[in-house]
Amino acid sequence: MAVISGKNGKVNDGTSDVAEITSWTLRTQSNNVPYASSSTGGYRKRVPGVRDGSGRVEGKLDATAASAISDVLDVGDELTLKLYVDATHFYSVPAVIDSLDVEVDIDTGEPVGWRGEFSTNGAWTDPTYS
Repeated sequence: MAVISGKNGKVNDGTSDVAEITSWTLRTQSNNVPYASSSTGGYRKRVPGVRDGSGRVEGKLDATAASAISDVLDVGDELTLKLYVDATHFYSVPAVIDSLDVEVDIDTGEPVGWRGEFSTNGAWTDPTYS
């Protein structure tokens, strides 16, 4: 088994790679509905429910990029994100951008950062490893 390094991770907005990505997160979940009945022996059981997901993409502002980050990922945008785990494997995620934050730290002078949060918008595709 070979462990995968995140050093070649990236994000594609369906058209091109998003510049200066520093990290991304995808959280998937299922609404598993609990119940108890006369047949469960005093324990709760669960019925698998609807799948849902959300995530976050973070990066640094690139002054040489052709457009501002809000031109690539902006609140309310519907797009299919390709979230690369490495150079060739990725999640394909239909998404809606929920929020976009830009952070400037005057005290430390850190590079200007941004963070976009999204919700899944239908079925996603997991990477396939051979």
